[in-house]
Amino acid sequence: MRTTIVVLLALACALDAEAQVPYIVGSWQLNVAASRLPGPPPRMHVRRYSVDADGTLVGLAIWVDANGNPNFLQFAAKPDGKDYAEYNSQMLAALQIGNAHSRATYSETPIDSHTVEWVDKFDGRIITSGKKWVSTDGKTLSFTSKVKNAEGKELEFLYVFDRQ
Repeated sequence: MRTTIVVLLALACALDAEAQVPYIVGSWQLNVAASRLPGPPPRMHVRRYSVDADGTLVGLAIWVDANGNPNFLQFAAKPDGKDYAEYNSQMLAALQIGNAHSRATYSETPIDSHTVEWVDKFDGRIITSGKKWVSTDGKTLSFTSKVKNAEGKELEFLYVFDRQ
């Protein structure tokens, strides 16, 4: 009986610990056919999310655009609605060359266990925002991206990624 209780407690603790790991953790590849993208699709777009011991989400997106130009975007942020520095290849080069810190920030605020609202800012001004969610089966990551065009009209795009 005592062994059964110990095993049940161990299983309960393991399930609780697993439930604390965000569903987004892992590697994802863009599904162009399921997405609604601005302009021609990239040649390649992958994302990787991990969580640091203190709960900080580290996101890395790497893509090659339709013209063959590579780029990346990386952030490390807690899901608390606060702004955290975000870097792409040009901003990282500015940091390396002249110690110029990023003028871009990323923040996210949880909506539920699978969904967050996110915001990208540049010099404190919102440049794009949306929602990011993982499907209940954990196989698909999707996010919307809302931006304003030159005429001030809001456009919304949908990016869909498959778990790798």
